[in-house]
Amino acid sequence: MAEVKTDVRMEENKEVTNKVNQAQENYIDERVKKITQEAVEAINLVTKVIELLDNKEKDKALEEIANILGKLEVLIARDPNLQVVPVDVKEQVIDFPGTIDDVEFAKAEVVRLIKEGEVQVARDIMLQLASELDIYVTALPIGTYPVVLKAIIPLIEQEKFEEAKALLIEALETLVIQKIVIPLPILRAEQTIIRANELANGENPNKDELKELLAYAKEQIALAEALGYKVDYKDLYEEIEKLEKILEGEESTKDIFETLKEKLSSLMVKFNQPKAPTQMPKAENKEENKEESK
Repeated sequence: MAEVKTDVRMEENKEVTNKVNQAQENYIDERVKKITQEAVEAINLVTKVIELLDNKEKDKALEEIANILGKLEVLIARDPNLQVVPVDVKEQVIDFPGTIDDVEFAKAEVVRLIKEGEVQVARDIMLQLASELDIYVTALPIGTYPVVLKAIIPLIEQEKFEEAKALLIEALETLVIQKIVIPLPILRAEQTIIRANELANGENPNKDELKELLAYAKEQIALAEALGYKVDYKDLYEEIEKLEKILEGEESTKDIFETLKEKLSSLMVKFNQPKAPTQMPKAENKEENKEESK
């Protein structure tokens, strides 16, 4: 980790705050726009079919199943390679309020507590060691959903309503939840450098202001590193060091932030993807994990 003042957290520039808030909204809006109305209607109709099965309304249930399959066929026709279709988006922000020193102290406490068997207390602390926008996307698996619905049709025709309903409930349970994690310190660093780039390329840039913005971005990158968001920090710190030297000299500030801006924006693109679920380690894989870590 690069040497960064950590005992007091720097104050964020007002323009940067506005940019960060807008960027967060954009990430959420981007996912909301991908929600497909046909898929939402298909899910709602499944709930309606369950009610019809409870009332043993065979013909109406079959009619609604046909409607659902029709909507799903429209989606498949649009994109035969479609795997999942978003039907709902929710977001949650977790933002650790402390400094890098606070993070390091908390991590040491977690290790101590686990060694002492206080796993649940350690967990409560660990859950707070994050600074991120979490976007949860509920998605319909387009490949398997129509298959399940078609399997229900003969059951309804044979008036096996309870069996059909059980299969429908199983179909609803096949909805998948994707999680996208946007690390706020890296987002803040990116938006700070975007702001610095605007000022650096404007008329009569104030180098002291640019230094403050760069220092804030550096602090946020160090915070992201402390919180364990895995990226190539060495590359970022090297670029920041170059910029610090330029700002101490008499060189023009035009375009000096372009490289760092591009590096941070590239990182944000990588984070803006569904996160693979973390697999719980198993005792039988202990020896295998040891070999991999060598």
